[in-house]
Amino acid sequence: WGCETMSAHMSLSVSVGIVGAIATYVSGAWDTYNVWIGFIAWGAFLALNNDMKNTIQSGVMGAVLAAVMFILAGKLGSAAWCLPVAVGLTVFALVWLTSMPMFTSATTAVYAYAATVGLVVGTGGDVASQSMDNPLVTVIVSIVLGCVFAMVANKVNETIS
Repeated sequence: WGCETMSAHMSLSVSVGIVGAIATYVSGAWDTYNVWIGFIAWGAFLALNNDMKNTIQSGVMGAVLAAVMFILAGKLGSAAWCLPVAVGLTVFALVWLTSMPMFTSATTAVYAYAATVGLVVGTGGDVASQSMDNPLVTVIVSIVLGCVFAMVANKVNETIS
């Protein structure tokens, strides 16, 4: 009955499972946090070697540009070319902005852009709304909390391994 240590893979699995369950519970209790977008941010955070600042900055930039895309498309009108032009302009800006030191992760920005569009299309939310129901607010909160949950999972993993 000696004290055996857990394998690195098992401790990681346990920590992610526990924190993932807590993140899902929080999402069910608080509408402004979307666990699925949080998991996207969690993955981006890990892919960026636990760089919270870059994950949040690049993710928020992508989300804001997706919101700009919806507003721009609405201003352009309903012709078949309006949405593609709005997407083209905003994804051009997304990639161009990653040349700036504060927005270096195009991958994270694209994830957040797509997550924002998916949330808006899926919920019919209004990115111009001045309420907590604004999908842009949900995406930004979810990016931040996704990074926090990833950090917590890392700490739990360190503690139990």
